[in-house]
Amino acid sequence: SENTNVFIYVREGDEGGEKKGDAEWTEDGMADNGGVKMTRTDTLHSTTSSTGTQRKKSHHNKKVVQGSDKVQRAPRALYCLKLNNPIRRAALSIVEWKPFDIFILIAIFANCIALGVSKPFPEEDSNSTNHDLEQVEYVFLIIFTIETFLKILAYGLVMHPSSYIRNGWNLLDFVIVIVGLFSVVLETMTHKATGEAASTHHVPGKPGGLDVKALRAFRVLRPLRLVSGVPSLQIVLNSIMKAMLPLLHIALLVLFVIIIYAIIGLELFIGRMHKSCYYIGTDNYAEDDPVPCAFAGHGRQCVVNGSECRGKWAGPNGGITNFDNFFFAMLTVFQCITMEGWTDVLYWVRIILYSTG
Repeated sequence: SENTNVFIYVREGDEGGEKKGDAEWTEDGMADNGGVKMTRTDTLHSTTSSTGTQRKKSHHNKKVVQGSDKVQRAPRALYCLKLNNPIRRAALSIVEWKPFDIFILIAIFANCIALGVSKPFPEEDSNSTNHDLEQVEYVFLIIFTIETFLKILAYGLVMHPSSYIRNGWNLLDFVIVIVGLFSVVLETMTHKATGEAASTHHVPGKPGGLDVKALRAFRVLRPLRLVSGVPSLQIVLNSIMKAMLPLLHIALLVLFVIIIYAIIGLELFIGRMHKSCYYIGTDNYAEDDPVPCAFAGHGRQCVVNGSECRGKWAGPNGGITNFDNFFFAMLTVFQCITMEGWTDVLYWVRIILYSTG
């Protein structure tokens, strides 16, 4: 320790480096031990320098250990493949090969382009382009399946801390591949069960067999595989997810403001957005697009001949925009916050204020 006051001196000639006793310190700060004199300051500097050297060496060794392998490898994969197993070594060399990562990224980009080019048709119709793209989907599925299989061989499945699906992004890739394989198997089995009659009446461009649209919809998640292939994207998304909790506090503040204004709207405008212009003696609207009106005050008057302002109207937007209860009041305030049609709400509320003034 750098702050110790007791120092032990060991002569270099002693066998095994055994200590010969404590050094005797004189009044002038010198230590006399076997004819060798050392000052207290020299001993302190020697101890401090040796301690600093040891810390630097240990820190350097830690850096070497930490940078030796980019991915921590489990001693066994799938309970049977050790690190010296030739199959696992081959899988490790492939999945950690830089061109392999580039090839997978290119495949993901190509898959995104294929998903964007595909054009859905109504009534389960299709065309030759979609049919060709469906065949290309099998190629992408084979590529991603081989990638998943190699990574499972290299890192293991789930039992070790560094296993494949212990990573959340790898788990997403694994689920996408499994769902794709499951949908293909279901389609193939159903196609074989229906026989040649089903293939004869099959719609061109539509894959044969069972139409597993719900499972095939998981293909839209394949672009998320870019996250597992690009570490910088993982950092960005992890930062966004960590920022969700502070953003939740802001959302609660916004909700509190919406509640306050909804209560104010309930106090001022409850039941006052149900008057519109009708023809006298009928239930027919005097206008093609009914809007609120005012039968008194300085609000909007009915200018069509033979019309009057009266109630029994559902209200604007099919009766959604109103302040009749707390839920619809909050919904109306939220509409104004999003600035989607807020000018119409302002116009309707202005009519009500003028009619009551």
